[in-house]
Amino acid sequence: MKPTPDKYSLIIIGGGIVGLSTAITWSKNRDSSQYPVLLLEKQPIVGGMVTSFKRKGFIFDTAQLVPDPLELFKYLEIDCELIKFKNYFSRIFLVNGNNATEIRIPSGYNEFREMLLDRYPSQKKSINRFFDYSKKMFDELQYLKLEPTLFDLLFILFKCPKTVFNSGRTFSEYFRKFGFSDPELSEIFDVFAAFSGLPSERAVAMMTVAAMNTSLLGPWRPTKGFIHLPHAMKRKALDLGCEIRTRANVKQIVVENGIATGVRLETGEFIKSDTIVTTIDTKTALFNLIGRDVLHEINPKYTEKADQVNMSPSSMIISLGLDDYIDLDSLGLNCGYNVITTGKGTFERLFKAFDNGEYILDDKCFHTAVICPSLITGGKPVIIIRVVPMPIGNWKLLRETDYSLYTKKKEEVADFYIKQIERYLIPDLSKHIIVRDIASPATFERYSGSPSGSNYDMSPYPDNFGLKRLPTRTPVKGLFQPKFSHGIWPSMQAGIQVVDMILGGEIMNGYSRYREKIPAPVIRD
Repeated sequence: MKPTPDKYSLIIIGGGIVGLSTAITWSKNRDSSQYPVLLLEKQPIVGGMVTSFKRKGFIFDTAQLVPDPLELFKYLEIDCELIKFKNYFSRIFLVNGNNATEIRIPSGYNEFREMLLDRYPSQKKSINRFFDYSKKMFDELQYLKLEPTLFDLLFILFKCPKTVFNSGRTFSEYFRKFGFSDPELSEIFDVFAAFSGLPSERAVAMMTVAAMNTSLLGPWRPTKGFIHLPHAMKRKALDLGCEIRTRANVKQIVVENGIATGVRLETGEFIKSDTIVTTIDTKTALFNLIGRDVLHEINPKYTEKADQVNMSPSSMIISLGLDDYIDLDSLGLNCGYNVITTGKGTFERLFKAFDNGEYILDDKCFHTAVICPSLITGGKPVIIIRVVPMPIGNWKLLRETDYSLYTKKKEEVADFYIKQIERYLIPDLSKHIIVRDIASPATFERYSGSPSGSNYDMSPYPDNFGLKRLPTRTPVKGLFQPKFSHGIWPSMQAGIQVVDMILGGEIMNGYSRYREKIPAPVIRD
């Protein structure tokens, strides 16, 4: 057992995908015996929002797919076997009364484009303009930098005109400029806006365009369940010499004269460090672990910006274990996502209710995603139902004061969505259910520590994106917070980004996206 250093070069708070990516990237670029790194995770295992759990022999995953992972897996040297979804990327069911129109989105950028041209021939000009323009805008990402100099900004203005021009637009505003006249198309593209945790009327355009480009390359998932991904990342970090401590709850980031000097654990232990990276809920880190008054004294403007940031919504996740008498394959569930929606602005209406701390259970206004991972990886048949957004509301209070009523309210939500899925996607689903597990915002609050049960940290509104986003480098010297975009791909990027920033651009020269043409890791097709 190696001795504990008196002071670490780097402490990482949080053992989710961002934290593990940070640990690996640091240890790949610095000798951990000379520049020791410590990762602290409050839960018994690492993984954060990416894990698996078992109920009565059924295995459920909390994450469902990884878009475009191969390049990052190779750089981080993650030994985790992946399997690619062979069928459609997504299916959308647009509800109209008792019927639903099914729209299939194929995997592959060009395949998706051709499908749209074939289905909507009258929209050919708009479709081609949209795809050509969006691909060029996405390709501009390679030139963006996290902390651009004046020279960099001039270069970005020259090389990234589309990104700059659309930086303040929502995806809905961006979409309208291409002149689409068929409303069904907006419902299709809303699927990619939803990956940002927001409706298209709120999500910044670039986030949705990036989600579309990366996702359509084909979704992947670990062959043996998502818990194996953080476990593989942990093994790699340990192999590189990183120290990892679980059940280590950080209660304070100690700041002296505007400098982060270390962390204090719940046990009272103080651990010194030259640099600290926090990957937990942004507002929790800044306002609870540091303190609003401390942060305000150092930089009032940064504190005000952090106050104004909107955190992403929470959700309700309904995990169902089914018997063997249901043929899910014949129902076409062998794909990434199945989205059932009443459309016509439904997602925005749900968010307006969310803004008021409410949720809607209405046959004429609902939106949900249904995933069947067991058809991809094998094992007992399971269905995952995602309901977004869901406010924290009284969920936490009910869980703590009236567990019976808390359970009843969760079951009401589950029953409503199971009814809709039976109606439009899986007939007689309820007759085949053996296990039901329902995660509420209170569940996410308890495990992640986010006061709102936020699933994706900061939301990508136009006023908190690009150069307008809350900076990764905080005004507290030696403290960084790389959390921003949700999803495994962006989380891995964030870990590489922050280490690149700390090391003065040694890895990516300050660019926002790691890129290198390299062979793929071991996969199973």
